[in-house]
Amino acid sequence: MTKLDQFASAFKSAAKAVYDHTTMTIGKVMVITDLQGDRARRYGQDVADFLHILDKRDGVQWHEHGTQLGEDVGELLEDIERERPDLICCYRNLHGPARAFPFSLGAHVDVLTQATTTPVLLLPLPTNAGRLPASCENTDTVLVLTDHLTGSDRLVDYAVHFTGAGGTLVLAHLEDDAMFERYLDVISKIPSIDTDEARERIRSQLCKEPRDYIRSVRETLSAAVPNLTITKEVRMGHRVADCKQLVEDHDVDLVVMNTKDDDQLAMHGLAHPIAVELRSIPLLLL
Repeated sequence: MTKLDQFASAFKSAAKAVYDHTTMTIGKVMVITDLQGDRARRYGQDVADFLHILDKRDGVQWHEHGTQLGEDVGELLEDIERERPDLICCYRNLHGPARAFPFSLGAHVDVLTQATTTPVLLLPLPTNAGRLPASCENTDTVLVLTDHLTGSDRLVDYAVHFTGAGGTLVLAHLEDDAMFERYLDVISKIPSIDTDEARERIRSQLCKEPRDYIRSVRETLSAAVPNLTITKEVRMGHRVADCKQLVEDHDVDLVVMNTKDDDQLAMHGLAHPIAVELRSIPLLLL
C-alpha cells in the first residue's frame, strides 16, 4: 500500500456521520379499517389510546376511513390526498380472504407503503370484537431496525417522537452476515490478501461505523430528550429470526423500519418478510 493510500484510508476512517436531530409534529392521523359500526369505533379508540403519546405531544386530529368491500384502492388514495394525514394506521389484509394466514400484507398495505410518502403504522389484526390486542398498550420501548443505521436520521427522529416519556429507544444495526461471508469467500481466493486479517478488520470497521453513529445520537439527544434511555444493538445477522430475537430480548412495543428503495417498487430489503412475520408487534413503516 502506498503512503497516499494509507493517508486516504486514515482520512476516511476519521470521517464520521453525525446525527442531526429534527423535531417533528404529527398533526393528523388516518385510521383505516374494514370493520363496521361499533367495532370500527372501538378499534379507532384503541388506536388513539395506544398512540396517546402523540396526542399528548401534538394534539392529534383523528380521521377514520372505513373501506367498503370491493372498494378500489384508488379511492383510498384519493381520500389520503384530500386529508393529507401525517400518519396512516391500518392492519394486514383489509377485506382480504387470507387474513388468518400469515403469508401476505394484502393489496391495500402494499399500495400504501409504496404509492404514498406517508408513514404507515401497521398494527396487529383486530380481535373479533374489533379491539386491538391487549399487548398494544403503549410505546415505552421502540426499536429502530435496519441494516444501515449510520446516517438514518429520519428513522431515529420518528422513533424518538413515538417513544413514550421516560421510555427506551433501541438502535439496532444488523450487518448482513450472509453478504459478509460471501465477500470473505472471494477474499480467501486472493493470495495477496490475508484472509484472517481481512475478516477481523472488515468486521471491526463494519461495526464501528454504526457504533460511532449511535454515540452521536446519544450526545445529541442527551440535551434534546434528557429522559430518554438509548440502548445499542450492533451485531451480525440478517434472518427474520435475528430480528425476532431483538424484539423479544428488549420486550419491544413498536418497531420502526424503512420500506422504500429508490430503485425498486417492491418493499425494501428484509422489510417485507419482517412485516409478514412480525404480526403481533406494531410496525412503523417509513
